[in-house]
Amino acid sequence: MQRKQILQGIDNFKRLIDNNGYYVDKTSLAKELIDTPNQITLITRPRRFGKTLNMSMLEYFFEHPKCRKYDLEEVNVSYLFSGLEIFKHGEKYIKEQGKYPVIYLTLKNAKQDNWESTLYNLKKVISSEYKRHRYLLDGDVLSEAEKRIYEKVIVLEANIEEYTDAIMNLTEYLKAYFGTDCMVIIDEYDTPIQSGYINGYFKEVTEFMKSMLVKGFKDNKALKQGVLTGIMKIAQESIFSDFNNPLVCTVLSERYNDKFGFTEDEVEKMAEYLGLTSNLEDIKRWYNGYIFGLDTVIYNPWSIIKYMSSPQEGLKPYWINTSDNRIIKEVMQLDKLEGKLVVEKLIKGEEVKKVLEENVVYQNIKDKPNVAWSFLLHAGYLKAYDKEKEGYEEDYTYKIAIPNIEVKTIYKDMIINFFKEDTNISPNIEGIITSLLKGDIEKFERLLKELYLKQVSYNDVKVKNIEDLPETEQDMRYENFHHGFMLGLFMLIGTNYTVESNKEYGLGRPDIVILPKDKQKPAYIFEFKWESTQGTKTLETLTDIAMTQIREKKYKEGVQVQGYENVVCIAVGFKGKEVKMGVV
Repeated sequence: MQRKQILQGIDNFKRLIDNNGYYVDKTSLAKELIDTPNQITLITRPRRFGKTLNMSMLEYFFEHPKCRKYDLEEVNVSYLFSGLEIFKHGEKYIKEQGKYPVIYLTLKNAKQDNWESTLYNLKKVISSEYKRHRYLLDGDVLSEAEKRIYEKVIVLEANIEEYTDAIMNLTEYLKAYFGTDCMVIIDEYDTPIQSGYINGYFKEVTEFMKSMLVKGFKDNKALKQGVLTGIMKIAQESIFSDFNNPLVCTVLSERYNDKFGFTEDEVEKMAEYLGLTSNLEDIKRWYNGYIFGLDTVIYNPWSIIKYMSSPQEGLKPYWINTSDNRIIKEVMQLDKLEGKLVVEKLIKGEEVKKVLEENVVYQNIKDKPNVAWSFLLHAGYLKAYDKEKEGYEEDYTYKIAIPNIEVKTIYKDMIINFFKEDTNISPNIEGIITSLLKGDIEKFERLLKELYLKQVSYNDVKVKNIEDLPETEQDMRYENFHHGFMLGLFMLIGTNYTVESNKEYGLGRPDIVILPKDKQKPAYIFEFKWESTQGTKTLETLTDIAMTQIREKKYKEGVQVQGYENVVCIAVGFKGKEVKMGVV
């Protein structure tokens, strides 16, 4: 038997099998849909987790051969499933193969930066599917008036209502032609909606999608099953609330938890097949760690395929999408203190608990932190586990974490870029870091003072209704801002140093410790003290308090016992936008 090859970028099931591609068998997804015939099923997973390939597989499995009568490919495609899991479950499932007319729409490319272009692409997707079923025009299933509209849809000359009627009409035509109900598969249904949110045409695109989906799915007597995929369930605009009890399976759901992405067993088998078992531990650290259904560990399939196809290039982050990454910055900007502190904890691997939502209202992402963290979960930037009931409401608290090294690099890059964008003076920042590492503390202090005076706004440290908080909590949150600002600055220090925050040394926890990988070089300890401009303490007093704490808590000795002989302890006082340092 010819050895199978790892093929990149192929999300058409038939093309993958025909080209002898290595296929991680997910055909049991079809079995589960047959066994649980909910009329509408929405499955949400992060981008590039195999949604399109799975939907393509379902199309080839369920679709009646006559649906492809005008295609150049073979009419009978049952050979594609020979030896795969679905055909091992008995005659019941074999009989379902090739039984139904199928409408298949993938909206993953309908994401232009304006509504007119996105609408044009949506029309093209619908036109292409109408064209694929143009055999309907040959008989007497359609009236002459219906044929005229059908042809207008194909040539992109129909009105917008006739495009939003497309699913409803086409299912009726196909049922009349085949005498059996129709399967409707829509891949990446929310891609145009997310693009509308980012690019300012959210109202227009949600109105279009709501109209098309509700008319196509609600009380449609020609519909057998509808299967949709996306990144998340969108809660607003009645897109799903008007359906007849759709089954929604998110990353928090048990159902289909192993059908998207690769399980540990699947990755181990692939590594063994390719002779890469010696690399498994590194592969796990880089690409697994996602948790679907709260207990099923999943690998990022996009990154696994990219790595397995070219292992000589080494382990690196492949899963990158700059438009989605903007959401991380927006999360941190909801509350610069809380957002940066949570991201800092996540990067350090510390426990973080959040209330998460399965239904996301896009307009709330920038206003409500829980919605924003929920978005990051559904988009694949976080994993959730250890579900707990929250009070008497229908809310649940989850522990959240960064899944793996690959995603952690995205967070680190985002913190760095966030810091650079806020300051817009990256050359000066590099000078600050350089002066510290050269031991020129006087220059380091001077440049840091300039940075604060020019770039830090008092608005940066403000929090909504902070006046309502106790004075001690106000102080803590203001000081946390300076801590987060300095931590963001030190993220630029490079890979030859480790930056630690609030880690125990000596008799306490210094604010920031910077450790060189070469223990012959200096290590740095920072302790911060802050007071508002209305406070009575001077900058000198604040710096002295920080210096006293460094001595009394024996921070220096705590770092020295780790093998660092040269340890520089720096006390920093902040008063408003003014800064003063002292070296212990």
